[in-house]
Amino acid sequence: MKPRLSAAVSYSLLFKAWQAAAGLVTIPIVIHFLEPALQGYYYTFASLIALQSFFELGFGIVISVYASHEWVKLRLDASGRIAGEARARSRILSLGHFVFRYFGLAALIYLVVIAAIGFNVLSRHADPSIDWRVPLMLHIAFSAISLWLMPFLSLMEGCNQVAVVARFRLLQSLLANAALWAALAAGGKLWSVPLFSALNAALLAGFLFIARRGFFGSLLEPPAGDRISWRDDLLPMQWRLGVQALFSYMTFPLYILLAYTYFGAIEAGRMGMTLQIVAGVQSFSLVMITAKAPELAMLAASNDRAALVATWRRWSKLALGTMAAAFALLLLLQVSNVGMLTKAIGRVLSPGVCAALAAGALIAGVIQCIAVYLRAHKREILTPVGVSSGVLYGSSAWWLGSHFGAPGMACSYLAVTALVALPITLHILGRSRHTLRLGEP
Repeated sequence: MKPRLSAAVSYSLLFKAWQAAAGLVTIPIVIHFLEPALQGYYYTFASLIALQSFFELGFGIVISVYASHEWVKLRLDASGRIAGEARARSRILSLGHFVFRYFGLAALIYLVVIAAIGFNVLSRHADPSIDWRVPLMLHIAFSAISLWLMPFLSLMEGCNQVAVVARFRLLQSLLANAALWAALAAGGKLWSVPLFSALNAALLAGFLFIARRGFFGSLLEPPAGDRISWRDDLLPMQWRLGVQALFSYMTFPLYILLAYTYFGAIEAGRMGMTLQIVAGVQSFSLVMITAKAPELAMLAASNDRAALVATWRRWSKLALGTMAAAFALLLLLQVSNVGMLTKAIGRVLSPGVCAALAAGALIAGVIQCIAVYLRAHKREILTPVGVSSGVLYGSSAWWLGSHFGAPGMACSYLAVTALVALPITLHILGRSRHTLRLGEP
């Protein structure tokens, strides 16, 4: 019998596909309703908010894993409150209290630090005719609220509410993006950005405090017994994910910030839009292999190596082939300079730079397909790839970008991905086939 996707997986995949599609839909709207300089501020705002990874530090995954271990002995009662074995209940309540305190402090520090960085960076090439200060401050403030509350969704996922959370994330993204597009079309300009983050925060708060008030309310009760310790329980797993999170910023978000710092708003806007196109095509294409992850995991668990490898290869080729074809089409349209696309072409980087970024993204797609294969065996062993390449992504982009601009950053991305990240990934994969007894991919 062919494996079927659960509601949780289906909603999660719909959410990822929608995110990728929404990013691509936003591009023509930004081109039409924002001038080139405003486009630069728009994408620089986004790159600043992406600094959240330095404050989240991979805690979402850790919270979900530890909550799921306790949830085996727990359940939701008729009012939606946590009930069950006393020790497990006390431990999960202690986890909820830790999440509330840690991310409350992280959100406060984030608000101060990102506001300081944002004002320092954007003031360097500030256009006096553009009102960016208040929209930026509001955007950071509402994003800080989301940073505080978002980990409770991870906690809910660990408490066997994955489908509920995935459905909410999808609805939240649908409404927030629709509001963003409507505000841009109505002439909201940069004020559209804090509207987007405000709606995200309001929907999240309403979901936790109203729709799931029983669950959230029970987490506010003091734990009456055994507690989860951050040092003894969470830290051994969290520090590895935290290291990866620190280096996750070192590619596309950093490139936009560097472009604004060295060359101003217009160049940052061109860099931001180009990277949004590249990332959107990559994400949308990889949904094809991501959708097969549960089936691949079941095939690995059943030790059906032949079917596992055949399925993985077929869907990886489809995802990568779709990505390559989409990039080739976009580059062809850019080079041909069709009349109706003239305005859009002026808002992105040159064809050569776009080609280098697209080639790097395609190679990174190969790495992500390999990661899906390894995770089917319950293995997360590509941390050396993230750390080593992250250091090189950031340092090389910083140096080459300051000297050669966008072409330097694009070439550094392609070189590090092709000459460092991919070889290390292939080495780990080859070694794992023997040490972990994986099938031949």
